[in-house]
Amino acid sequence: MTDSTVRPSAIFYRSPNDEYPVFVHADGYRIRDAEGTELIDLTSGISGAAIIGQGSDAVAKAMVDQVGKISYAHTTGATTPAQEELAYRLTSLAPEGIDRVVFSSGGSEANEIAMRITRQYHLARGEPDRWKIISLYPSYHGATAAALSMTGRWDINRDYEPYLFGSRKVMAPVSFRGPYRGLSAEEVAIQAANALVVAIESEGPESVAAFIAEPIALSTGMAVPPPGYWMRVREICDRYGVVFIVDEVLTGMGRTGRFLCLDHWDVSADITTLSKGLGGGYVALGATLVRDFIAETIGAENRKMAEVHTYSGSAQACAIGIAILDIIEQNDLIEGSARKGELLEVWLTDYLSGLPWVGDVRGMGLFRGLEYVPADNPQGRFSAVSGISAAITKAMWSRGFLSRTMHHNNSVVSDVTTIAPALTISEADLEQGVIALADSISQSGPLWNTDGS
Repeated sequence: MTDSTVRPSAIFYRSPNDEYPVFVHADGYRIRDAEGTELIDLTSGISGAAIIGQGSDAVAKAMVDQVGKISYAHTTGATTPAQEELAYRLTSLAPEGIDRVVFSSGGSEANEIAMRITRQYHLARGEPDRWKIISLYPSYHGATAAALSMTGRWDINRDYEPYLFGSRKVMAPVSFRGPYRGLSAEEVAIQAANALVVAIESEGPESVAAFIAEPIALSTGMAVPPPGYWMRVREICDRYGVVFIVDEVLTGMGRTGRFLCLDHWDVSADITTLSKGLGGGYVALGATLVRDFIAETIGAENRKMAEVHTYSGSAQACAIGIAILDIIEQNDLIEGSARKGELLEVWLTDYLSGLPWVGDVRGMGLFRGLEYVPADNPQGRFSAVSGISAAITKAMWSRGFLSRTMHHNNSVVSDVTTIAPALTISEADLEQGVIALADSISQSGPLWNTDGS
């Protein structure tokens, strides 16, 4: 909602009929609204972007210093030291063989650029019939038309279907609900990977350009794929000549305890996309990391990536990205994310295990989710009108925490609370957040509508 002392808001809000709090100040992972309420943020700015916390003097200095030198040059005809340095830093942290970067203004753009690079690669190889993209259901890859086309979220896509290209979707390796429920981890890995094979074969291998997936997805309620799944995916893509794109917009930059989430499985993609944590909530910044053989193949045929956006590789944005990497490395925040993630897993188990509404707890590092079930039906789900999201958000707010709970309207995920705080959060505040969540569930759980199926 807007401050009552000022004029009515002219913003066309994402949910036009909702009222929004006005946040006016943030310091680290603490945030204050216009009414003076101070909250500990368990969401990194709601979207997961504010990965180092807010109000950093070092980031502000980097921004001002860069503007004093040069803030902008269009990358279609020039580069800057800031862009060159950030690209070098990212490739130094990425798996071996990834030595090229294209910058953009966010995750949607980064994923679209990945798609375009894939297309140029196959054209350079003399395979113009390869254009189809396969992705997972459920999944989310961005808000632009192409990114939405690759997204496996019918609740989002259906209104825009006339504008989207067809993208084959295969079931994500989720086993709490859906067709893989009750199977062993090995069987889930085998069957989910085989679904990709079936999709490639049925579409025609000669027509499939790429497979895109998130290592751990918000859309699956942070379900962690079983051991062996990503290795199988890597082998399948290699077998069929399909480019493997991994969307690390949410999971990258140390969120799960490694620089890239896919690193946990010792697997590397052909193209990797980053965004949220890369800009840290300070600037709109995305990056598409490309394996050498793809870039070299495109270059050998003198093909170009001319379709750049105005602020791609902005010197100011890249300077901020460098400052954020400096903070992450100087403070060992990736190692800290792994350590705090282990504690978070223990606390979630200890404080929530006795609550009948908590059906499953999952995730990695500081990217965790807990899915709710009716107390009298541990395999059921709540109806969309149960109001769980609003109830948990309100209860957590009253306890001094900003949280995020979503109702997922699909067959494999229901209501899930996401825990994705800044990597700088203290262990004490993180534990208190879990305690507050347990108290919030205990308070509101008995009031939830239990007519789920």
